[in-house]
Amino acid sequence: MERILLASDCTIYPIDSKTDLSSFQCGDIDLDEFFKNDAYLYSKQLLGKSYIAVTNSGSPKIVCAFTLANDSIKSTMIPKSSRNRLERKVPNAKHTRTYPALLIGRLGVNGEFQRSGLHLGSQVIDYLISWFIHPDNKTGCRFIVVDAYNKPDTLSFYQKNGFHFLYSDEMFEREAFHIDKSQPLKTRMMYLDLIDFVA
Repeated sequence: MERILLASDCTIYPIDSKTDLSSFQCGDIDLDEFFKNDAYLYSKQLLGKSYIAVTNSGSPKIVCAFTLANDSIKSTMIPKSSRNRLERKVPNAKHTRTYPALLIGRLGVNGEFQRSGLHLGSQVIDYLISWFIHPDNKTGCRFIVVDAYNKPDTLSFYQKNGFHFLYSDEMFEREAFHIDKSQPLKTRMMYLDLIDFVA
């Protein structure tokens, strides 16, 4: 398959009421249903903004879709080693109870481009990092967070892209979110510190 660079070979468009997503299938029924049926309505309620990346050359194709929302991380939730490093550099850190974050609410790569060696999911992460550390960014954003499916492939993907677990093990995460141990833990909270990418 021809190489596709998200930053130069695609255009990012917000999903609106006229966006045709009939050709988009990422292989996850819930994600496909959300992008096709709910993403625009979600955006209208100001709960998150969804985007598609579309190829610029030839017959335009949707390569991926993702949803972003504002979030924050409580300082007490950040693992102690990371918190100590963070607080050494932040003015008045002891008074900072939360840190601004970008939430990747959903992320799906069109099935046609999966396992192609293009690493489009990783390219989305790189694109978002560049977006939110850019000097023209209109708001402060220290972390990117994701509530990732608790599946080995999904967790491995985010770990390979620099994310860490917010909670060191599932027991602590269950306690934090009041999930009974008899219930499956469907997702894991993960975070990436954007300061690591600032020159």
